[in-house]
Amino acid sequence: KAAYDVGGYRINPFIIQSSILGIRPHYSSPSPLLQTLFSPSRKSKTCNVRHIYALEYPEALAHFAISSGAFTDPTVRVYTADRIFRDLRQAKKEFIRSNVRVHKGTKILLPKIFQHYVKDMSMDVSKLMETTAECLPEDARRIADKCLKEKKSKNFEWLPENLSFRYVIAGELVGGRNKT
Repeated sequence: KAAYDVGGYRINPFIIQSSILGIRPHYSSPSPLLQTLFSPSRKSKTCNVRHIYALEYPEALAHFAISSGAFTDPTVRVYTADRIFRDLRQAKKEFIRSNVRVHKGTKILLPKIFQHYVKDMSMDVSKLMETTAECLPEDARRIADKCLKEKKSKNFEWLPENLSFRYVIAGELVGGRNKT
């Protein structure tokens, strides 16, 4: 289990996602018993309520920046403070374009990550579909708009998570190339 010691606090990816960024984790945390048994340091300090490094306001767009190596996770990118919100919006758009599917022209298939995003944004499914449709290519957008007008819950479906290991690295990070 990967973890870092930061100022005497054990920080792992689950803590970063749930307690520091304040977003719903994509995958469940190991049980407290397993955490205790396999913890490298029994004296490590962890906090389940509000972490010392927690952001004051959670940013739901962080769902599109978090990659734990699962096949269905977003692309790994480098973010900088001066362009963070623009880059997160772009990451969301690219994730939607590459992962949202149209099935037989009658149903929109959404990655499971959107269930967490919807909850953190306090968004209903119709608003999610509108937001998603805005990012789709024109042909898929027309189908999504049609599904939205019908307002039937059967017009969308959650795709299952694929936990097979895979990291997709953004093109600008490979080989020192810088795309702007």
